[in-house]
Amino acid sequence: MKNINYKFIPIFLLIIIIFFIPMFNMFTITEAESGTVVYVNKLLNMREFYISFIHSVNRTPVNEYYKIVNNQFVVYKTTFYSYGAGMPDFEDLGQKPILKDGMVCIDNLNINMESFSVFVGTIANHSLNFNNKTYYLSQFVKPGKSVIFKIRKVSLYTLVRRYFYE
Repeated sequence: MKNINYKFIPIFLLIIIIFFIPMFNMFTITEAESGTVVYVNKLLNMREFYISFIHSVNRTPVNEYYKIVNNQFVVYKTTFYSYGAGMPDFEDLGQKPILKDGMVCIDNLNINMESFSVFVGTIANHSLNFNNKTYYLSQFVKPGKSVIFKIRKVSLYTLVRRYFYE
């Protein structure tokens, strides 16, 4: 019978534990129903981004602009072509819409959120846009599902899994 060297077992267990403990603060998109992380990126890459979609009633583009400040999302601007059913009215926040390049622009919103969710619609064609890159949310989940945007700690396992999956 071979002699088993038991001193390596704690080292092996430590490596396994480190691999699965969430310790990296990252920008994440999670499929709401299953809780599966479907997208992860460094906070440094995501300091400013916007989400675009086609409004379901008036069928025109809407853009919502976000910054990440102190690990929270801050909606700072929205742009759209025309008011319609379900379009935001930010006059309660003291904001006045202005017309800029043919779009209604509402600036200086400063709405802080720890997380937010998006229902990925069939018509809306939601996209995440940053650093001249565009990712359609339908690449990550099927239309008809919700995703949650959140800054959270993830494990090395999650990072490796997403690296090989994307």
